[in-house]
Amino acid sequence: MLFFDIDNPSPSEIKEWMEKNELSVNTAARNLGISKRQFSRFLSGETNAKRIHSLAMQMIWLINENKRRVVDESKKNKTSKRISIPIK
Repeated sequence: MLFFDIDNPSPSEIKEWMEKNELSVNTAARNLGISKRQFSRFLSGETNAKRIHSLAMQMIWLINENKRRVVDESKKNKTSKRISIPIK
């Protein structure tokens, strides 16, 4: 997920980012290291997100996408092996 303008992500792009990463306002703000109020200002359009915020959002998205890919691959390649240890 890339923002159209990295220096000024729109509120709709930020909301889409939240949905794709399954984040609430509280969680998103905590992940970005800002207050819930400041993040709410981004969502309402009252304040523009800075470049550092949009870069952090993209980094969070990349990390989450990588985690999903790793989990999906591990599910596909999951072969269970059993080890039998005789008990005397």
